[in-house]
Amino acid sequence: MAITTSFLTLVKLVLRFLISGGIATAVHWATLWGLINLQLEPVLASSIGAFVGAIVNYFLQYFFTFKTKRRHKQALLAYVPAVLVSWLLNLVLFYSLYGSLFAQPLTAQIATTGVVMVVNFLLYKKVVFLAKPDT
Repeated sequence: MAITTSFLTLVKLVLRFLISGGIATAVHWATLWGLINLQLEPVLASSIGAFVGAIVNYFLQYFFTFKTKRRHKQALLAYVPAVLVSWLLNLVLFYSLYGSLFAQPLTAQIATTGVVMVVNFLLYKKVVFLAKPDT
């Protein structure tokens, strides 16, 4: 079975997304960890970390992952609502998982991040950066 160009293009896009998202996630988790060590409540620390990570993530996704030609104004107008959805999803999932299913905040955040990552990829590709199949 031959691998199509569009499949390889999608694989490259997903790999770039994972690299960019990985860096933004590291920023999120470092913020979470630092704020917890400063005695901030874990749900609030995760929410603040997600916000800081989202700022880093925008620039990585814009310039590296999707290499979009959209103007920043257009991209940001789509990114902000998408990030709000992701931020709320992060908040609700983390709040639901921490303490009930997972005793450690980092474990709850890892599970939460897995779900949010899939939602983010779909939102960024289809709504925010308008990636075409040949991206």
